[in-house]
Amino acid sequence: MAKDYLNVIERALMMGISDKINTDVTGDVYVYGHFPEAEEVKFPAIIVQLTSTGFDEQFYGQSTTFGSSGAGTGEVYGTAFAVHLLIDKETELTISGTKYKQRRLLNWMMLNIANYVADINWDVYEEEELEVLDRNLEAWGDIGYLEQFQWYGASAQFTLHFKNYRT
Repeated sequence: MAKDYLNVIERALMMGISDKINTDVTGDVYVYGHFPEAEEVKFPAIIVQLTSTGFDEQFYGQSTTFGSSGAGTGEVYGTAFAVHLLIDKETELTISGTKYKQRRLLNWMMLNIANYVADINWDVYEEEELEVLDRNLEAWGDIGYLEQFQWYGASAQFTLHFKNYRT
C-alpha cells in the first residue's frame, strides 16, 4: 500500500508557506487547508487546495529505485494545488518596516508565496520518505477586487511531481 504522500505534501505546503511568511511579516497570516466558513475567516488568508492527482509517468515494469530504500514498485505521480489569497480592505502588514495593504500587499504576497513554494525544504516537513522531483507555479490568475465583500484576491496553480513508492 502506498504511503500517505498527498497529505504529507499538503501539510508541507501549508506549513512551509506559514513558517516563512510569518517570519517575514509583522502580524499574522492565516493558512487554511480548506475554505473556511465566511464568518470564521481571518485575514490575510491563504488557502491551499488539492485540485487534482494522478499518474504522470508509469515506469516500464513499474520498477523504480527510491532513496535509500532500494528498488520497488512505483511511478511518478502528479498533483495540482490551487493556492488562494484573500485580503480584506482593512488588512495591513508591516514588512521590513514598510506598511503594505490592499493591492500592494496582494502583489507582495503573490511573489513571495511563489518563492516560498519553490524554496520548501521537504526534509524539514517530511513525515515519511518523500522524493519530490519537481514543482512549478503555473500562473497567478483571478487577480482582483470583490467589491461586495471588499476583498482582494488571487489564485495560482502549482504542480508537483513525486515518486509514488508502493512496495
